[in-house]
Amino acid sequence: MAPAGSVQVLIHDEEDHCFGLWMLHDGRLVEVELPWTRRWHAPAPSSSEYPPSPGYLVRTDQGEPVPAQTPPHDRDPRPAW
Repeated sequence: MAPAGSVQVLIHDEEDHCFGLWMLHDGRLVEVELPWTRRWHAPAPSSSEYPPSPGYLVRTDQGEPVPAQTPPHDRDPRPAW
């Protein structure tokens, strides 16, 4: 049994496409970068009535163009998790 300080969460769908990996690090749940992926963030919603979005992972190894990243100052600053 793993100690509580080493919790890992891997999220994937039924087809085993990986959506993210999170671990407890220094007492916080943080996302671990996955090879050949990059998290893309949408621009912030126009009001706080919409829930915060964590963005989504984009694969970078498929030969498809990767969308331009939203600048940090235009992203929703509220934590999504």
